[in-house]
Amino acid sequence: MLSSLSVYQASEPAPIDRWLIQLASDDSACLDNWWSAHRAEGYKKRLPLGNWWVVEVPGHLKNSLEALPCLMDIQPDTKIEWRDRVPNDPTYISQSDMNLIRMPAAWGISTGGLTTRGDTIVVAIIDDGFQTDHPDLVENIWLNHHEISGDGIDNDMNGYVDDRMGYNVSTENDSHPVKTHGTSVSGVIGAVGNNGKGVAGVNWDIKLMWISGAGFESDVIMAYQYILDMRNLYDQTGGEKGAFIVVTNLSGGINNAWAKDHPLWCEMYDKLGARGILSVTAAPNNPISVDVDGDMPTTCTSPYMIAVTNVDGSDVLVANAGFGEKSIDIGAQGHGTITTATFSEYKPFPGTSAAAPHVAGAVALLYSTPCTEFLDDLITDPDMIAERVRDIIYNTAADNNSLEEITVTGKRIDVGDAMLATTSENCGAPIIPKIRVVSIVPNPAQDQMVRISFEAEGVISGAIFELFAANGVKVLEVGVDETIQDQGYVEIRGIDLPAGVYFLTLRFEGEKDTHKLVILN
Repeated sequence: MLSSLSVYQASEPAPIDRWLIQLASDDSACLDNWWSAHRAEGYKKRLPLGNWWVVEVPGHLKNSLEALPCLMDIQPDTKIEWRDRVPNDPTYISQSDMNLIRMPAAWGISTGGLTTRGDTIVVAIIDDGFQTDHPDLVENIWLNHHEISGDGIDNDMNGYVDDRMGYNVSTENDSHPVKTHGTSVSGVIGAVGNNGKGVAGVNWDIKLMWISGAGFESDVIMAYQYILDMRNLYDQTGGEKGAFIVVTNLSGGINNAWAKDHPLWCEMYDKLGARGILSVTAAPNNPISVDVDGDMPTTCTSPYMIAVTNVDGSDVLVANAGFGEKSIDIGAQGHGTITTATFSEYKPFPGTSAAAPHVAGAVALLYSTPCTEFLDDLITDPDMIAERVRDIIYNTAADNNSLEEITVTGKRIDVGDAMLATTSENCGAPIIPKIRVVSIVPNPAQDQMVRISFEAEGVISGAIFELFAANGVKVLEVGVDETIQDQGYVEIRGIDLPAGVYFLTLRFEGEKDTHKLVILN
């Protein structure tokens, strides 16, 4: 846990509040002076996004903190919850989950491990803790071989001390609490397979990067930044240092929260995606539409985030699983999952926390396809490869009546068909369309101009941008002429639109590219 502040003696400890604050500039002298003046000795740390900081202060100091002339913004640093609710379902005695998503067919093609380029595939798991010596996980634990654990030195000079076996963002070393939740998630993704003991994960051979200590939103941001830094280091050093991370898993979040209130968190998914990293998140274990009631992080709009809900062994949405036609992308089996647990045991692990790592594991497995051309564009376009993997997951998933019209795809993952698609003549690469929306900035937007940038192959004069409200009503249409094609973008006035979720479609000669736009007015 993070240390609390002790400012004065009292019969009862003063309530501690935790805040995300934005300073007006890089210069933190104003905050530092305020900190010293109030004898604050507790938690104060800069975040890797702009001029944002996280601080813990006694509640009575909030007004004084808000009055700082250098303070631009302040918002609560919200505590996250691990989605580990256990419903009243009977215990399954076999891994029905693996049969449902057709893992035997996938394992006939690959059981994981390496890309055809020789990269060691890594999955980053952000969770509450792990049993680091579980006999069915130890062979698949990622280790930073350039770091010495416990010596207090940043041996590999990556900006993190003692991060040999992953990283604890609170203790700032690799000491992980021993917890069942993270241990179970790890087993779904990568319990060693074909070793004559326990269970098999989606990947028999994989490297699991463990990140713990994330109890608050700011911690999640720091966890994602560590992942981003390690992938950047891998790319910069040609694989000598860092880690080839292709996907993250977070089976936790904040119930009834909205992306518009947590822009820093949502921003991390785009930053990771730009480096070729997909992020998988779990729907809440509540029978709600997150589109209506809110949820974090599943209401984030990044195309690089996959939000997953939970189906049972009969392939039906579980009664207490969250859904959302606009926000929850796909389903996977959580109920019926038997996986690793603490004390070197194996136990049922139902819930969306179990569903999400099936998808994260599938993403990692696709990178091990034997198709040699699959990763041809990895160096120049890592984000395109991530999008290709995501699209294969979506396009090969099985139609599911219980998910239709309450999830984006209306489907449940089928890893067997996904792996088979990667071995096709074009290695699962989609036919490249003549048109593509590259970015929508800002998104979410408020009263500012929204710029939609696009790419096109050849002349596309006559193409049309259409904006639809969530109820299907077209609210705007913009034709693409020669001038717009030359500049490569169109702009719309966010202030002219009521608050809500919209869908922007670029159409040309039977092709279309659709993206979500959120207006916060």
